[in-house]
Parts: sequence; structure tokens; C-alpha cells
Amino acid sequence: MIVKMKKTSLVVLDSDVEESMERLRDAGIMHLDLTGDENERISALLEKKSILEKAVSVLPESEKSDKKLSGNDLEHNLELAHKIQDLITRQSACKDEISQLDRDINKILPWGDFSFSEIDTLKEKGLTIKLLELNDDQFNNLPDNLDTFVINRTKVLIRTAVVLTKKIEADNIPYDEVLLPAQSLTELQQQLKNKTAERESIKKELEKLKIYKKDFEHAIEEIDTYLEFEYAVNTMTSEGKVSYLTGFIPERETGKIKSLASKNGWGLMITDPAEDDNIPTLVENPKWVKAISPVFNLLGTIPGYKEFDISIWFLVFFSFFWAMIIGDAGYGLLFLIFTIIGRLKFRKASFEPFLLLSITSIATIIWGAITGTWFGVESFAQHKALSWMVIPAISSFAPADAGADKVIMNLCFIIGTVHLSVAHLLNFIRLLPSLKAVAEIGRLSFIWSLFMLIRNLVLKIEMPSFAIWMLAGGLALVILFCEQNGNFIKGIKDGFSSLILIAINSVSFFSDVVSYVRLFAVGLATVEVAKSFNAMAASLGSGVAAVIGSALILFFGHGLNIILGCMSLIVHGVRLNMLEFSGHLSMEWSGFAFKPFKKRQIAEE
Repeated sequence: MIVKMKKTSLVVLDSDVEESMERLRDAGIMHLDLTGDENERISALLEKKSILEKAVSVLPESEKSDKKLSGNDLEHNLELAHKIQDLITRQSACKDEISQLDRDINKILPWGDFSFSEIDTLKEKGLTIKLLELNDDQFNNLPDNLDTFVINRTKVLIRTAVVLTKKIEADNIPYDEVLLPAQSLTELQQQLKNKTAERESIKKELEKLKIYKKDFEHAIEEIDTYLEFEYAVNTMTSEGKVSYLTGFIPERETGKIKSLASKNGWGLMITDPAEDDNIPTLVENPKWVKAISPVFNLLGTIPGYKEFDISIWFLVFFSFFWAMIIGDAGYGLLFLIFTIIGRLKFRKASFEPFLLLSITSIATIIWGAITGTWFGVESFAQHKALSWMVIPAISSFAPADAGADKVIMNLCFIIGTVHLSVAHLLNFIRLLPSLKAVAEIGRLSFIWSLFMLIRNLVLKIEMPSFAIWMLAGGLALVILFCEQNGNFIKGIKDGFSSLILIAINSVSFFSDVVSYVRLFAVGLATVEVAKSFNAMAASLGSGVAAVIGSALILFFGHGLNIILGCMSLIVHGVRLNMLEFSGHLSMEWSGFAFKPFKKRQIAEE
């Protein structure tokens, strides 16, 4: 359920702002909109956080970094982070220099190893050496009186050195000179060796420092606590000698905030939130309902304060969807075993994911057992220890003419209709005592009449005569009451003016109910894939090689089937809750989490 909030305003003396904020933080009950302007202290903290985050991002993982090291305070961590930043800067510079040296070496390598100082000495004596890269035609067109020395020849290039004297000017040679690095090949290779050694040295130093990664993460958390406090102080609005701020607290905490205000001499005003207030959402549920929270966390969805908490409905129907999509009791048993092993191994981990997997695994085992599906093997379903659980009407191994497919499809339509009906019943309760609530009864009637129409069209089940009256009556109630806002006659006129929109929604209602048949389709595919891999494995016959091949086929085949089934859960199982069901509730998932201003415990592993 979504906890009811109260809007709370506090007034304190300017001289007591920081002390008051510390006491408010100690209480840990008030959500603040931390939108204060940035000041010098906040800027300094943000800069320190940035340095630490850069250090965390560049450091590799370390087996020794799973625990915070002792004796490393914030300033020491910042010194280490600065050192890492300097090392990364040097490492980047080394990388660039090594790349340039590689290019220079590759450029000079075909010319061989020679000293540029000797060339300069010859130039002082009137002999100038020019290096050229020419093709055959260009080489043959060089002046005959020119002294040339071929350094290197390839299929396309002739690298040559020409000697120019006072009688032969450079202008007589119509080709561009090759410009080589100023250092010799030996010098460049030595520089490359030095830079490579420096890069390796930096790498080793970073390897030594990676054990501090967890320290830096803790330091970032520590800075976050300081930042939150500074933003909170800066959020307060000053008026003369007093300052005030506004936030939200759970309704049950009003007594605590009153006592705190009285004890500290604060001015206090508690009111109900206004219509246009941006109210945080706090969802609280029993432990078994919290099992669905990992799905919401994965999706990053939070209901708006004025929306519905659909946790219980999501959990119930998601368990149905999981069971029907996976569809195999053997897979469900594997899920349950691995869940139990995982929980025993990770006792300190959050219990919700394990509870969700336990619920969905048990649901899958039950559905697989009543459909006779154990790893897609028919003989398992016929075994006397398991056959008593099978319901023949929905058996996965029933004869084609038994109509099991139609029974399961009908069940899918029933589940879908009930699922969407729950949404409109919740809307009906929310809208009471407004006349708009009557429109939800119309939509309920509309959905159930469409359900009977769909069964007639898809499954050839006879449609009751009253279904048409339900369809017409539901449509009439929607038109008459969907726009009621106090003036009954005007509401009717507005309803008729929305007739086209209502008609479009009617079509979407039809497709929404039909979409639940995906549970049958995906579940059937899972079972058939399991059967196919079993048949492939059985076809290999006997013998050691055949047994090994069969085992590999079964392992990879069923593993792939499980992976595809889990992907289908996200695509289909989640979709039916987040789109179809939530759409009928008109949910926008526009909420943001209630985060009370309080001291953050920096976790120690």
C-alpha cells in the first residue's frame, strides 16, 4: 500500500539552522526536495566526489578490494585518488608518445639506421643529402650527373639518397624530399623502450592501488552524506531572522515531528498535500508481497502518490504468467533447488529475490504437474507417482482431438478478463462516490461481453444471448457517466462528444483480452521445444558416444529452452502487468521514492 503523507513546514531561527538540520537528520522522518543553490562548500565536495569517482572508474577490480581498509580517512583517500589521477594522465601521455614513436620508427625503418649529425657535417662541407621516394619512371628521369644511392627498393617504390653539390641545385630535382624524424632509428627504439617501461611501471603501480577501490566507494558515500546535509541547509529559505523549509512525512510520524518541534522550539505547520504538490511515494507491504519488489526495481518503476500500488496483483498474476510460460514442473523444480542453494550461500543478501523465485518456482511445479509436463518427457507424466496429479483436460500429452489446447486458451481468456476486471474494480472504488464510478461498471460489463464474443470467434463456444445486451448496456453506461463532473446533463453531452474516443478504446479492450492468449502460445512453444530436444537425444541410439551426444543435446537443449522461457517472462509476463493491466488503471508510473533526510549508514562488508 502507498503510505499517506502529510505536508510539513518547519520554521527555525537563522542562528540555529545547521543545528536544527542535524536534529532533523537524526530523526530521519522527513523527505526534502533538495534543490538548494550550489555554494562554495557544495562545489568543493562535488569536486572531491568527482576525483574519487574517476579513480573508481579507472581502477580494475581486486579480490582484496571487497572490504574497506582500516585507517583510510577521507583526506587520505583523496590523496590516493589524486595520485591515481596523475598516473592515469601519465599513462595516457605514454600511450600517445608510444603511438607516435611507433609511427616514426615505421617511417625511418626502411631507410636504415644512420646518424643525422653526419648528414649535417657533410652539409657544412658543401654536400647536401636529399632523401626521395620515387617510382620507376621518376627514378629514371633523374639528371644523369646526379649521384644517387638506392637505399631500399620495393615493387612500387625506390627509396634513394641523392647528393647535391654547389653545381647541382635542389631546384633541379622536381620531387619532394622525404622528411624523416630528427632522431636515428637506434635513438627512437631506445625512446620506445623507455616509454614502454614507463607505461608498464604505471600499470604495476595502478595494480597495487586497486585494493583501495572499495575505500574510494565508501569515501564517495561519505561525501554524499555531507552533500545531502549541505543541500538541505541550502534549501532553507531565509526571511528576516528566520528560515523555513517544507517537506513530507508519513502520516504516522506526525506525533514524532510535533514532539521534535516542541523540544527544539521550531515553528511547525502540518497540512494535507495540495493537488499540485510533488509528493514522494512510500510503498509498504507485508513481507510476502515485497517479493515482487525486485521486478519493480529492475524496471525502475514507482507508482505516483495518487496512483495504485499494484504489488499484490502484480505478484499474484505474475506467478500465474510465470507458471504458464515456463510450463514445466521439471524446470520449476530446478529453479526451486537453485533458489534454496543460492539462499543458503548468500544468507546476508536481500530475501525478496529468493522469495519471488520460490513462489514462482512452486507455481511452475504445480502447473507443470497438473499438465503432466516434466522436462517434456511423456513417460514421466504416465508414472504412477506423478500421473495422479495430471488433469486430462489440459494435459500436454493429450491426443490432438482431445481439445486440451482449447481448454488452455479458454483459461487464458478467463485469466485476462479477470485481470482487467480487477483494474476496473479498483478504479470503481477509487472514484466513489463520484458518478464517474458508474462508468467503470459499464467497462466491466463491456469487458465480459467481449470475453464471450472472443470465445465465440476463437473457440466456437456459443455466445449467450444476453452478451449483446451487456455489450450495449456497458457502452451506454460509459457514454452517460465517463464525463460526469457535477452537472449531469453536461456530463451526458460531453460523453456523447467523446463517442469516437470511446469506440477506439472499445477496440483496444478487445485486443487487450485477446493478448492474454500469448500465455498459451509461449507455454506451448516451451513444451514443444523440450519434446523436440528429447526426441533428438533419443534418436542417437545406444553406445558410449551416443550417450555422451544425447547428454550434450539434453543439456544444451533444455538450457536454451530455459533461457528462452526467462526471456519470454520479461517480454510477455511483465508486459501483461505493466501495459494491459496498468493501462486499464490509467497508471503513468510517474512517482519518485520517499527518501527521508537522515544519516546514511556507510555499509561495511
